Amino acid sequence: MSAGRWAAAGLLVLLAGCAVPTGGAARAIPASEVPYGLASAAPDPAPSTASDPTVGPGEVYLVDASDALVPRPREVAGATAQERLDVLLDELAAGPTADERDRQLSTALPPKVELSAVELTDGTATVDIAVATDAPAGEASRPAVAQVVLTATSVPGVVAVVLTLDGERVEAPLPSGALTAEPLTRADYAAGPPPAPPS
Repeated sequence: MSAGRWAAAGLLVLLAGCAVPTGGAARAIPASEVPYGLASAAPDPAPSTASDPTVGPGEVYLVDASDALVPRPREVAGATAQERLDVLLDELAAGPTADERDRQLSTALPPKVELSAVELTDGTATVDIAVATDAPAGEASRPAVAQVVLTATSVPGVVAVVLTLDGERVEAPLPSGALTAEPLTRADYAAGPPPAPPS
């Protein structure tokens, strides 16, 4: 065999010795031969907190003895702005606490009213109002609407409110008395109490 052939044969033997075996049964490696730390189970990933409920301050707006709307603090929990808004609307529907009644705070909302945040899209919340009796109308409804709008827009992420009554969109009264079907903002009602009716 020529020198070239001997060299080629030697190279083939060397490559065969380095090849990865392809047959045979798998063999368990004793734990004593596994480097430290590799045999430990990987730790579970930390649970995500993105959907955990957060608790933060909110405000419900009530009516004082001079018919002005005043904010009162409430603690609200929820994983999303819509959930926190729904909790805050429940607080508003429940009316003033005993301490707030002692401070002569009241509500213009009718008894047994139910307020629900049915949607929150691009900062505009749709709030449905369900009442067991006739809803206030005309001038009487202005402070009630203002309470809902100011309370809802106290939630970060809510900039406007659309009102529905039992699922049907309704026109809402502005402080001037004009009716509008446009989304209602904090600026619409932040100027002060609704004007007194003419005598």
